Amino acid sequence: MCQFHLHLSHTALCAIIGKSTGENATGHGILFAQLSTRHMTTRKAILILNPKTGRYASRRLPAIEDICSQLSSEGLEVELVATRGPGDATRIAAEAARKSIGDVIVAGGDGTINEALQGLVGTPARLGILPRGTANVLARELGLPLDCRRAAGVIVHGNRLRVHVGCAFDERSGSKRYFLLMAGIGLDASVVRRVHPGLKKRFGKGAFWFSGLSYLAHWKPKPFQIEVEGRSFTATFVTIGKAASYGGDLAVTPRAQLDRPDFEICVIETHSRLRYLYLLSHAMRSGFPQGGRGVHFLRATRARATGEVAVQVDGEFIGNLPMTFEIAAEAIEVIVP
Repeated sequence: MCQFHLHLSHTALCAIIGKSTGENATGHGILFAQLSTRHMTTRKAILILNPKTGRYASRRLPAIEDICSQLSSEGLEVELVATRGPGDATRIAAEAARKSIGDVIVAGGDGTINEALQGLVGTPARLGILPRGTANVLARELGLPLDCRRAAGVIVHGNRLRVHVGCAFDERSGSKRYFLLMAGIGLDASVVRRVHPGLKKRFGKGAFWFSGLSYLAHWKPKPFQIEVEGRSFTATFVTIGKAASYGGDLAVTPRAQLDRPDFEICVIETHSRLRYLYLLSHAMRSGFPQGGRGVHFLRATRARATGEVAVQVDGEFIGNLPMTFEIAAEAIEVIVP
């Protein structure tokens, strides 16, 4: 049966949803096993709902109830838990894993998935995704249906993909942040920090384009240093990619793969706004030209960056350099078609 364990009253949840604000395909490698609820003991799952995610958050709860009923009818015992603030998805995911619940399903966007990821790395729990965010970059990268009813079918009957996770270590605070898509240093992180949640809720990915182009018009580059495999660069923008798609529309690290235990790293050295616009036009098509002036591509499992610039992972601002980026020792399993 489908249990609704929301940690707050129904009235309060409706109030939260009504006042909600915005949230911030490449080939799969080895598919380990097909998931099924037939001929086996009942699978148990936690479904983490972010009622503030995406552009149509006020419509979320009834749809989630329907999805929960669909999962239940297919033999998946689901407990629905709504987040109320930052850190909740991490805590809920970690508690579910400690209780040996096999599937942690996230109904939200890339930011909510990243938050849940912090509680899943190092556990045997599988990650399931119901795409309900602004860009749904990870869902697109995995080839998941963007329709939640079809995505629910994948969760019940899909396959498991072993995904290697990136980790950013903040050298000042000693904290770490796992990521599935990419880490961005410099220009893009400054843009992410500037995007207002209300603007993102209203305009979706358009909010990033608006903020990015307006920021670039007045941008004063802040160079920083990055070391990769014994090589040093002075850069104004770096992407440490785990996924081929950047933001859902751009090809910055097009050869990065979720199921490979390494990064594709793109280093850009230019200080010119016009040069960035030129590179952006390539990223919107087939990607930055390899061997282009001031653009370097490297494969590595570790990088270290120093300076005074911002860092984002999976579209979430996490702080400033210095930071070290590594492939985490523990991979996770994600449910895919």
